[in-house]
Amino acid sequence: MGNLFKGALLVLALAFCQAAHAQDNTGTLTVNINQFTSEKELPKKVDKQLRSGGLEWGVKDDLVVFTMVNKQFIDYPISHMTRYGQSESVTLPAGEYRITGIGLEMSAGFSVQKILDRGAFVNENVMGFTIEPGKTTTINIKPVIYKDAAFVVNFWMPTLMASVQTDAGTSEEKALNTRGDASVGWPQYSGPLKFVAK
Repeated sequence: MGNLFKGALLVLALAFCQAAHAQDNTGTLTVNINQFTSEKELPKKVDKQLRSGGLEWGVKDDLVVFTMVNKQFIDYPISHMTRYGQSESVTLPAGEYRITGIGLEMSAGFSVQKILDRGAFVNENVMGFTIEPGKTTTINIKPVIYKDAAFVVNFWMPTLMASVQTDAGTSEEKALNTRGDASVGWPQYSGPLKFVAK
C-alpha cells in the first residue's frame, strides 16, 4: 500500500512539474484597440457607428490575422472581436510571430463576391513580434480616418495603424489595411487564409 501511495505522489509531482514547465514557456499577447479618431468631421450617425465598432482578429500557430473582411470569407479561426477603446489578452507559447492584415476598399457592386474581388486584399507579414516566457507583448492599434482618404458614399473605413510594445520599447507604426505594392488582391491570393467553398 505504501509503494502504491508513493507511486501516486510521484505521478502527481511529475504532472505538477510538467504544468509549471509549460507555464514557463508561455507569455501574454495583449491586443489593445485605441478609441477611433478622425481627422475630418463625420456625419453624426457615421461617427456614432464607428465609435461603437471594433476589430475582428484571430491567432493560430505563429500568425495573428486582423481582418476588415467578414470572417465568413476567411479560412482562419477569427475568434476575437475587440471593440474600439478596449483590449484583450491571450496566453501564447513563447516564440516568433507574424501579423497579417486583410483590408477592404469598398466599391459599388451588386454582389458580395464582386465587392471582394474589386476591393479585398491581403497584406502578408506586415510586422513581427516575439512572445517571451512570462512577459507581455502588446499590439497597439489606432483606428484613424485620415482627411485625404477617399470614400464611397456612406462607407467609412478606418486605417489601422499598428505598433508592437515590449519591455524593450515600441516599434514604429505600420498600416495593416492599406493597399500597397506588396498587397495581394483577393482574386490573385491563393494562400491559406481565403475561404473557398468545396
